[in-house]
Amino acid sequence: MQYWFNLLLKSQGRRLYWGIFWAFFSAVSAVALLALSGWFITATALTGVAITAGIFVRFDMYLPGSGIRFFALSRTIGRYIERIYNHDTILRLISAFRLRLFKGLSDLPLSELRATSDSEWLGKLTADLDSLDSILIRYTIPPIVATLVILTLTLFLSFIWLELALYLGGSMLLCIAVIIGLTITQTKRVAAASSLLLSELRADIIEHLQGAFVLQSQGLMERHEAQILSRLNCFNDIEKSLNSRVANIQLLLDTILGLVLIVLVIVGLYSVGSSSISGPTAVMLAMLFIGVSEMLQSIPSQFSTWGKTDFSANRLKELVKQPHTKTDPQKVDIEAVSVRLSDHPKIPISQKKDLVFLLATQQLHLIYGRSGTGKSTLANLLVGTGLSKDQEKISITVNAGTSLLDIASSDWHSSLGYLDQSNAILAGTLGYNLALGLQTISEGAIWHALEMVELDEWANDLPQGLNTWLGETGGKVSGGQARRICLCRILLRDPKLVILDEPFNGIDTTMACRIWQNIALWLDPKMVVLLTHERPIFLSDEETISEVCLDVFTK
Repeated sequence: MQYWFNLLLKSQGRRLYWGIFWAFFSAVSAVALLALSGWFITATALTGVAITAGIFVRFDMYLPGSGIRFFALSRTIGRYIERIYNHDTILRLISAFRLRLFKGLSDLPLSELRATSDSEWLGKLTADLDSLDSILIRYTIPPIVATLVILTLTLFLSFIWLELALYLGGSMLLCIAVIIGLTITQTKRVAAASSLLLSELRADIIEHLQGAFVLQSQGLMERHEAQILSRLNCFNDIEKSLNSRVANIQLLLDTILGLVLIVLVIVGLYSVGSSSISGPTAVMLAMLFIGVSEMLQSIPSQFSTWGKTDFSANRLKELVKQPHTKTDPQKVDIEAVSVRLSDHPKIPISQKKDLVFLLATQQLHLIYGRSGTGKSTLANLLVGTGLSKDQEKISITVNAGTSLLDIASSDWHSSLGYLDQSNAILAGTLGYNLALGLQTISEGAIWHALEMVELDEWANDLPQGLNTWLGETGGKVSGGQARRICLCRILLRDPKLVILDEPFNGIDTTMACRIWQNIALWLDPKMVVLLTHERPIFLSDEETISEVCLDVFTK
């Protein structure tokens, strides 16, 4: 959590100080209003009793009345400014946290990004990120403001009764420290376990909803639901344990504050009896303590989430620990790519013999094999995913001299176009999905690319053309249309190396042949890697291609 607190100070330091000031101003005004009101009511009552008894009393009601009006107004104004100002600070802080987080994500290797499930990303980028708000609104401003208020009132009381001010101020500061430490100690482990279980439960529910059709068709819905309900019951038990601990700490705090108030009342009555202080002053002392006690009441509930925030902060810190040394990507002039690998666990043929082949520019390279032979794994290796310096049996060399590991991933990725087996359609318009990441692109180029994949007529008939919303994850397009949109996205770029993993999956053979002919001229000057289960029909016998078979046993 220290990392995120330092980022808070660095990005919002001045605003933090002003936010604390306005929170302190409104808190002092509220306590002063309560104390002065108690003093004024008591003094007015005693004055009335004295007048009734025929005693001449001189009482200035205008000065304390003006003070009450002042503190009422200052409390309202201070609270209004504090809420607006600190709310704006929270929004700025969230922006700073998100900016740092997404900078870290952009530096993470693609293999690490893909190793995390979508449901886990959902938890990290929503619940975990939102929990960082507590660093400011729970753990920073409230305890600092409470401490400042206690010190201020201690200074004020010292002019009335020095010994009482020191004892009262010291005991309340000690109470804050003890309750905060006790709350963190007693709830941190349970709160962290609650966050971990909630993250796992969220992933289970998402997987359950995604696979609901299969579970229902196979009669496994109730069994899978029972597993989720069992984990949910476990989560509820942990939450009950957490709430029970917080309630016990709250009871302890209330007991301490109640005992101190009783002692203060007894001391006040004794002092009034001995004429050390007046009756209104004794009531004011009690009201001051009650006002400060209200501020301390929320400490257990505020710090009960410390374990959850610490859990989230540590998970997110792992994503931003990468050094930020990104530069503008530079395309690599790819002329040849040499591949040599052996004993790869996901490519069976490499366990039988060394797999060696050379990719050359202006040539089509067909890599085919049955399901499970490692075609997509090989494609990911060419992209740079899954490569590490400790893998001595995997060698990918660019231009007969440079290891792929020595090329910056941003430079390499800017030089290739990769169409994997999944259709990545983002929540946005058709034009947004096609021009994603391009600095400059003409509308004519987009329509030409759509024509090559035979989507121009369909796009032209859409209600808003290129500005038509495709729905969440492309929910408004068919599988074949989504596939062609992804292919069209590559056609709008100028990659040196094009990797097509089952490019016409979900598209009928006749259309696949037409589209292949349409994009043939665009592919000719490039290094093209085509991955299929077998030699596709759309490849003519006259085409000169380099073939690599990944089948361990061939006919």
